[in-house]
Amino acid sequence: MVWVFRITPGGKTAVPNNSTQPPAWNNLAWRGTVLVAGLLAMAGASGGAIPWSQGSSRFAGSSRLAGISTLAGISSPPGSSLGTALESAQQADYEWVSITYGTGIEVDVAIFKPESYSDSGNHPLILALPWGRGTPDLTLGMVDAYWGREASRRGYVVVAPSIRGSSLATEADEFLPALFSWLDENVSYDPSRVVAAGASAGGIGVFHVLASAPARFAAAIAMPGGYSGPVEALEPFAPKPVWLMVGEMDSGWHARTEATRTTLEAAGITPRVNMIRGQGHVLRVDPRMLMDWLDEALGVP
Repeated sequence: MVWVFRITPGGKTAVPNNSTQPPAWNNLAWRGTVLVAGLLAMAGASGGAIPWSQGSSRFAGSSRLAGISTLAGISSPPGSSLGTALESAQQADYEWVSITYGTGIEVDVAIFKPESYSDSGNHPLILALPWGRGTPDLTLGMVDAYWGREASRRGYVVVAPSIRGSSLATEADEFLPALFSWLDENVSYDPSRVVAAGASAGGIGVFHVLASAPARFAAAIAMPGGYSGPVEALEPFAPKPVWLMVGEMDSGWHARTEATRTTLEAAGITPRVNMIRGQGHVLRVDPRMLMDWLDEALGVP
């Protein structure tokens, strides 16, 4: 039997993965705590605070990522714990909408509006692309893990489609116009401050949307992500900011990250690239660090 750990400031409780979903499962905060904690447990994350430091180092045993800036303790700044990070990741209210594109393909999209939302607010917007197959639970789990209340507190709209990132290689040209047509009519956002962000399959999807519609986006985050398409498809995005992250123990994505950096640089884009020390594929990242970078990249006061 596989066990999923619900990690809280007071410890952790094991729940068998074949157990009946609790009555509170539809509560996003509870679900996010279980889902994210389970993913972190599988990734080898510890349950407490970890040292906070930043520097530049060579990855042991590999020359592929030599010189990439390495971050340790990216999920927990001084004095924090995993419980605190999870608490800050609990998200505000959201609604599901259905977007139809192409030959009648329907995609459910979760719309998270900030606490300060106003119909005339011109809010910055994050297009958040999920892990794996992009199921609704993975979609909401990614928002919990990386954006949560911090994006809401800072006035960002978060738009999270339940879509597999790799499918955007062939579908972005039809999906993006349909999505943004709906957003233009129903959400107050600043079209000059739109970010593409994703993890794993969603991180691959980030570069598919950049290649499809580079003018729509002002910045991008992939944690991790990768791009293997033609350089010229990304040239119109230059010199906008990109942040690439990969776990130190996520060896299968090291070469992909380095190849993506090389392609971006050839396209005239100079990405920030960080290896996250001691972590695997599912990264623990403090939402405050992500939002600080986005605020600076977008010129948000």
